Amino acid sequence: MTTALIADDEPPLLQELRELLAQAWPELDIVGQARNGTEARRLLDELRPDIAFLDIRMPGIDGLALAELAPPQTRLVFVTAHAEHALQAFEHAAVDYLHKPVTPARLAATVQRLQTATPGRSRPPLRFLQAWTGNTMRVLDVDQLAALRSELRHTRALSQAGENLLLRTSLGELLQELDPQLFWQIHRGSAVNARAIERVERRDDGELWVHLTGLAQPLPVSRAHRGRFRGM
Repeated sequence: MTTALIADDEPPLLQELRELLAQAWPELDIVGQARNGTEARRLLDELRPDIAFLDIRMPGIDGLALAELAPPQTRLVFVTAHAEHALQAFEHAAVDYLHKPVTPARLAATVQRLQTATPGRSRPPLRFLQAWTGNTMRVLDVDQLAALRSELRHTRALSQAGENLLLRTSLGELLQELDPQLFWQIHRGSAVNARAIERVERRDDGELWVHLTGLAQPLPVSRAHRGRFRGM
C-alpha cells in the first residue's frame, strides 16, 4: 500500500486535503499529519512515507527546506496558496504543485501522476530518451548522460560530451523510469550517472561535491543523499 504524509499549519485545510485524498485515492494510506515543519520533519524521518504533501509556508521549517531533508524515496507534492514558489518547487523535483484552494479535478490529475510514477512496476528501465536542443529532437542513450537537473516541469540533461539538452519530463517522473543502480540522486533537484563520476570531493567545510565527465563544474551532494557516499 502506498503511504503518505500531509502537512499544513491550518487544521481545516489539513482535514480538507485528507478528505479530498480519500475520495481521489481511497487506497492511499495517510500514515501521518503534521501542523508545522518541525513535526513534519520528525514524521518524515520516522515514517519514511512514499509521498509527502507539504504546505510551503509553515512555522518551524518551511516546505522547501523540508524537501532537502526528506528521505530520497519520498515523492513530493507542494500544496500552497503562494504561486510564486512554483519554480523552486519543481527545482526540488516535485511531482506536482497544487494551488489552494485544491479542487477535486486538480487533485485527481495529481493522483494520476503519482500512480503512474509508483515504484515497483514491471517495465524495464529506460535505455533511450528523447532529448531536445532548440526545435531538434535527438534520441539519447542513457549511458551518454553525465547528470540530470530539474527545470520546472522539465529536466535538463547534461551529457558526458558536454551537451546541454532538454527532456520534456520532470526529474521526479524520470527517476522512476531509470535504473536506480545507474542513476544516483544526489540532491532533490539533480541526479548523476554513476559511470560518469570521476571523483567525489570532501571539502574543508564537510560538504561533498561530485566531479563528472563532461561537466566543468562539480555538483553538490545534499545532506539527505550523503549516505550513498558513506565512509568517504
